[in-house]
Amino acid sequence: MKKEKSDVIIEEVLKDEKLEYRAKADETSEKGERLLSIDRFRGLCMFLMVCSFILPIFSCFNFLAPIIEHGADGFQVLPGVSFADLFAAMFIFVIGLTICKSFKSRERKYGTRRAYWQLAIRFLALIGIGILFNGFENGWVDIFTGSKTFSELSIKIQIFAVMFWIAFALLIVFLISLAVKNEKFKKVSSAMLHYFLAIAGVLALYFILVSTAEKITVPADGERFGGWEWDTLQNIGLAGLMALPFVKFDKWGRLIIVSITFVVMTVLMQNGLFPLANKILEGGIFGGFSWAGILLLGSVFAELKDDKRYWIMSSLMLLISVVLIVAFGFTAAKRGCTPVYALFCASISSMIWGGLNFLNSWKPKFSFFAIWGSNAILTYVLTLVISMLFGGLLETQMASLHPAAAVVIVLAILGLFTLMNWYLRKKNRYIRI
Repeated sequence: MKKEKSDVIIEEVLKDEKLEYRAKADETSEKGERLLSIDRFRGLCMFLMVCSFILPIFSCFNFLAPIIEHGADGFQVLPGVSFADLFAAMFIFVIGLTICKSFKSRERKYGTRRAYWQLAIRFLALIGIGILFNGFENGWVDIFTGSKTFSELSIKIQIFAVMFWIAFALLIVFLISLAVKNEKFKKVSSAMLHYFLAIAGVLALYFILVSTAEKITVPADGERFGGWEWDTLQNIGLAGLMALPFVKFDKWGRLIIVSITFVVMTVLMQNGLFPLANKILEGGIFGGFSWAGILLLGSVFAELKDDKRYWIMSSLMLLISVVLIVAFGFTAAKRGCTPVYALFCASISSMIWGGLNFLNSWKPKFSFFAIWGSNAILTYVLTLVISMLFGGLLETQMASLHPAAAVVIVLAILGLFTLMNWYLRKKNRYIRI
């Protein structure tokens, strides 16, 4: 009997989900000795990022502002680069440590085209998650607090505010599928959630492209359709998409690509592009070139792990970036993501990870940062939820909270995150997009 078209589509979706699941399992099992150092570094990044989100909610922690504020308001590691500016860049570097191995594993099992497709959907979904949370934060928080009505929101905020609840409903359906233990139901619901998030990611890319164009050529009537948010998860997703075409290159090919990109973008940034990139949070598309460069540099250092040239390259990158920033006054900034900022962050990241590799043989029963790095995406998303709840809906109450109560709440949040990640790691369960 001839199959219906809908049956064929469902079979293809199920096949994609099955391959995706096997690829994730394979990626985890093949990390081998690198697992601890990568998880520890990822966990360090996550802990710092969570603290930078949670602590500013409470006014009693204002004295910590120098180490958790970005840009000129924070403690300056270098001119234009604060201590807090390092966190996101280090996290993207960590992603680079595994991207080529993940791609090759998928390619070996399922072919090149499907490997590219799976990772592209994954990075688009990350952009989608970020933009949907922005839609909630810039839409529903204002509605819930009574400062705005839905009709007063811009069309772009309305779109993502509505899509947030659709994604939330699809997540509930997926969780129900886990509870009923129906494999076909689980795979279909998972595919629906993944592809919906990817669609949101495509829309986010559209809006940021429109925003970029409107900043280059300002609309005559002053009406702007772009100007949408661009934050950490969007940076990660865009960096992955821009780095993806080069994952099949060898490490020196990737290094050459990054070098050429950084030189060209540095010339452009120093000659008029930076003010434009600086108008878009994290640089948008322009900043994406530097974020992708950090990711690709992570992939290069992953392959140089046991090579004596590892430390030579790290030191050289650090020296070049510091000389360009300090001696020649090149612009270094996270907002706009200039290449010299990216080069400096990548060099610092490579040195931290290189040091952690010496500790791979040390395997205590309770490794705090390794635990925190086990389920980074889940931790980050929950942090966004807490930040919107306490810093958005309950902002006034939290700001005036007694210092003792604030300390208890922060310690409780950090403790719960630690317990959650410890339990999931113990059960060998890893939540990934």
